Amino acid sequence: MSQALYTNAQQHRLSRVIPDLIHHRELLRDMVWKELRARYRNAMMGFLWAVLQPVLMMLILTFVFGYLLPEMMGARLGSGGHSYASHLLCGLVPWQFLAVALACGTNSLLESQDLIKKVYFPREIIPIAAVLNCLVNLAIGFVTLLVVIAALEGPSTLGVGVLYFPLIFAVQFVLVIGIVLLLSALNVYYRDVSYMIEVVLAFGFYATPILYPLPKSLGALPVPEAWKPWFYQLYLANPMANLIPAYRQALLENQVPDAALLWRPAVLAVVMLVVGAWLFRRQAPTFADHL
Repeated sequence: MSQALYTNAQQHRLSRVIPDLIHHRELLRDMVWKELRARYRNAMMGFLWAVLQPVLMMLILTFVFGYLLPEMMGARLGSGGHSYASHLLCGLVPWQFLAVALACGTNSLLESQDLIKKVYFPREIIPIAAVLNCLVNLAIGFVTLLVVIAALEGPSTLGVGVLYFPLIFAVQFVLVIGIVLLLSALNVYYRDVSYMIEVVLAFGFYATPILYPLPKSLGALPVPEAWKPWFYQLYLANPMANLIPAYRQALLENQVPDAALLWRPAVLAVVMLVVGAWLFRRQAPTFADHL
């Protein structure tokens, strides 16, 4: 090997992140494959759970929010004449990737502490491998989503808009990687971070237009009129409040996603990636001492 020993000095340099990941790509691949096998080894239905989880959630929420509550309130939920089930699943699939990736990635260093204490390698591999594992579920969920849309909306609904899915997801993926690098590093020193993520994700599920379409404004809020524009901008500061409507535009409306829905998450994704990678590299040499 051209590099016999990975040292703390190398862990400390931000400029070495990409070269180190390329050099240790086989280790990254092995960790992803090992985690996938461990996750589904003792599950009788294996990868089928990646289909059942979003579909069962869609059925439950469709019944409650698509039929039960609207009947009680005399209103119908949905977006642009599309079925509530396809509208809902279009938000659930990317949201579940975010939620699972953040939960697994944040705790990944703690779960691999024995490896960190024994072997020198780029520590970024551990949280990145945790996120890459979630891509399998996302891919299966995406195929399930396409099948549901074709079944409920008709095959003609799926057109060139599907080609914009990778672009939207690229923004989300970079954002998730940046957040996971930041939170996994902080979680080594402050174990409250993992509990904080659970609370934030629970709140974020309802603060994101998953169950409902993106509101044009938050005018119905019981706050002073002067505060409402500020509240709406705060609502849009949630990157998933922009990305999920972009997914729906591409997959349900067969349209090019609005640039306004992509530029805010894209800027935040780049910022989070740089900040997360910088903090992770800065703290990596001392991870073993705190685990």
